Amino acid sequence: MKRLMAALIATLTLTTVPVGATEAPVLRTAASAVAELVQRATLRPAPAPAAEPAGTRIEKPARIVRGRKIVTVPRLCRDAGGRYDLVIHFHGAPETIEPVFQRAAIDAVFVVVNLGIGSGPYEDMFMQDGSLASLLDEIDQVVSKACPHPSGARGKVALSAWSAGYGAAYRVLANKKDRELVDAILLSDGLHAGFLDKYRQKMNDGQMAPFDAFAERAVRGDKLFGITHTSIVTPSYASTTETARYLIERRGLVASKMDEPGPRSTMKLVAQTDAGAFHVRGYAGQDTDAHCDHLYAMGDTLYPMLRDRWAH
Repeated sequence: MKRLMAALIATLTLTTVPVGATEAPVLRTAASAVAELVQRATLRPAPAPAAEPAGTRIEKPARIVRGRKIVTVPRLCRDAGGRYDLVIHFHGAPETIEPVFQRAAIDAVFVVVNLGIGSGPYEDMFMQDGSLASLLDEIDQVVSKACPHPSGARGKVALSAWSAGYGAAYRVLANKKDRELVDAILLSDGLHAGFLDKYRQKMNDGQMAPFDAFAERAVRGDKLFGITHTSIVTPSYASTTETARYLIERRGLVASKMDEPGPRSTMKLVAQTDAGAFHVRGYAGQDTDAHCDHLYAMGDTLYPMLRDRWAH
């Protein structure tokens, strides 16, 4: 339309009527030129709509409750090869974390697991090696019913957790078979560990070992490990700041000091580390509200890391 108006102006300018000349032929010439331009614009084919990704679709997203697990199957429930990717999130009200995940626009089945207060119940869920494999088989059955496919299969798997939910990731990574099923770990202000000597605050290396090994694989790009943490101080056990620093220093890395607004108005980014697919974001804030901010912000902090990795 802008080109059409420019052409109209140019036509009228070029056909300015000299003093004393007859106006009608000139106006007819201008009108004819405009009509021709309108006809060309009308006949020009409209751009073709962007093609939707190939795959299996259902009429609307399916939300299935299985005990303390909620499985959400998206409309594009399988790719062209019949596979579906999966994100399992531990700890956090479904009405909060589900829209947070949707905002990140990741094409994956999303499962929310809530087992109560404290990391203990999440650790207990995966105490035995093979526990994650059993959970994945259960989810397979739910997805196959909601999104049937003759040769469907599970694709990539990611675990995300907020606060106490990190206990699930800890046990999965400590299990030799289960940890190989996981492509990504995303921890939102929840990675803690005990002290062997709380007076000298010597961290328990044994508790950190599964995360340490996964961080090493992430630096190489074999896995994705994303961490966000507040600046909350926990005197009787290692804070999320201290555990993040432990993993960073073990890689021989140095966190970059930052002073930037965070994804929420109450968040401020104060430290950042990136090496391969190992990413740490440290934020200011030392209270409960700051801790809760990290759950609400996952759609802007951690999930985009996963979206970018799985889009390749």
